[in-house]
Amino acid sequence: MPAGLSIGSTTGRITGTATTAVTSSVTVTATNTTGDTGSTSFTWTVSPSGGSPNLALNKPATGSTPCNANEGPAKAFNGSVSGGNSDKWCSSATPRILTVDLGSTMAISSFTVRHAQAGGESATFNTRDFDLQVSNDGTTFTTVVQARGNTAAVTNHSASTSGRFVRLNVLTPTQGTDNHARIYELEVYGPGGGTPTNLALNRPATGSTPCASTEGPEKAFNGSVSGGNSDKWCSGDPTRILTVDLGSSMAIHTFTVRHAQAGGEDPSFNTRDFDIQVSNDGVTFTTPVQVRGNTAAVTNHSVSTSGRYVRLNALTPDQGTDGHARIYELEVYA
Repeated sequence: MPAGLSIGSTTGRITGTATTAVTSSVTVTATNTTGDTGSTSFTWTVSPSGGSPNLALNKPATGSTPCNANEGPAKAFNGSVSGGNSDKWCSSATPRILTVDLGSTMAISSFTVRHAQAGGESATFNTRDFDLQVSNDGTTFTTVVQARGNTAAVTNHSASTSGRFVRLNVLTPTQGTDNHARIYELEVYGPGGGTPTNLALNRPATGSTPCASTEGPEKAFNGSVSGGNSDKWCSGDPTRILTVDLGSSMAIHTFTVRHAQAGGEDPSFNTRDFDIQVSNDGVTFTTPVQVRGNTAAVTNHSVSTSGRYVRLNALTPDQGTDGHARIYELEVYA
């Protein structure tokens, strides 16, 4: 039973509110007054608040020859990264391709890939270069995501596409010379599922000295990117730090950062290197997100963490030598 839910022993009624996003195998057994018993089993998926379900979860999958019999393509779609080093698809074949059949053509808004480090392996085994592709017939594929130079354990990729088949093509499987692809989960999400609540919206914020009095930290939490070039937090301080107080410790599953280009500025001002950190006391922070080499206007970061305070540390604030951090919105979602 998912955490936060309970079942009445006499009524059979399930009550409560699920507190954790999880996939559970559930068996329901009922006995009538004459002693006859029947059972049924099903998979119960609790999605993060405001999120849509993983369309690829437990769907039929194929892939290049696995490293071992227990590391087949189905492992990348079982909803788990915590089953040990064999809880993944692994392949050293050429090409290294992993494909899932969603069952019918569906609208797709994002992909999440959980690489080797997400399953507890060395970060040196995280996939470096890969493509994500879609197809309606399983034969002709279109590339909708190209990732190059990745080092992260978990990568999130926004898209506006559709397809029945999703294929991951691993071009450079690790950070070094090891030639084995290691994918713990390939998740596919569609639009909808309700409107998520931005936990940071209009919350109290602090930050390094702003570039101008009209570009203080509160601008990064006002829910707007369309108020002109001053509708942002900007800082040229050597330590470019932006912090928001959520009011209490909360479960967090996603961060969205809207960089300079999202507010209409030149893409050369998009934040290149940054960390996102969390804390329960505002003093001791941990770093669930590290981004290096970003060029995008909007970045999305899936996590499983919690905290009252969220801090963005802009290490390399732009693509060149300007030296000013420009954050239009830092959004936090449960």
